[in-house]
Amino acid sequence: MGTAALSATAPASDDLRNAGGKSPAEVREMFARVARRYDFLNHLLSLGLDFRWRRIAAREVAGLGASDAVADLCTGTGDLAFAIKRAAPAVKVLALDFTPEMVAYGPKKAQRARLEGVAFGVGDTLRLPLRDGACAASSVGFGIRNVGDLERGLREMARVVRPGGKVLVLEFTKPRGFFFGPLYMCYLKYILPIVAGCIAWVAGDAYRYLPKSIQAFAGPDEMAERMRAIGLKDVRAVPLTFGTVHLYVGVK
Repeated sequence: MGTAALSATAPASDDLRNAGGKSPAEVREMFARVARRYDFLNHLLSLGLDFRWRRIAAREVAGLGASDAVADLCTGTGDLAFAIKRAAPAVKVLALDFTPEMVAYGPKKAQRARLEGVAFGVGDTLRLPLRDGACAASSVGFGIRNVGDLERGLREMARVVRPGGKVLVLEFTKPRGFFFGPLYMCYLKYILPIVAGCIAWVAGDAYRYLPKSIQAFAGPDEMAERMRAIGLKDVRAVPLTFGTVHLYVGVK
């Protein structure tokens, strides 16, 4: 598993714009620049809560076995893929991202963690290099917000899952409430970009984009409805950490 196991199909059109207003090319370039500091900044700026969020998501596939595969999309450096592997040690995990610089860190991390059975590759969530029904589940952690076409991305996630399998989406949410909501957004808008920029100057733009994309992205009610609209059943929107993050689960 030391090299990319899969190759991407042609990337989606750069005419698309995601919730934060960026094209696929701009998203790819942004994450390529922050790849080296990505893990450190995520863990620091979430106060380590991102580990817990991923563990909770991974529990949804804990019953899968050796004959099953999970596609983890927008995988970045593979943190959710690793959480899934730990929750279901026998399962095969395909970890795909369209930014090669991010994916390159995955095999090294897997080797350090002594985790086998996680295959990394370059793949676009809007055009996955996987056949219909190839996986028992598909997942994305904090990446669907960056996809240029939300409906198309969700449809691709559902397409590669077999009937009865799960689609899992872990994503930031603008929290509700008159006090905590504005306080949290203030942290995202003003404090987080400054801290990120001090640690790695190339990260400032990425963490200024973060609050903008969270504000513009679908809320839990809309996101759950979008999952139902593509045919997923038993859709759940589970709030985590005062609603700053939601885990969305749907069954094909």
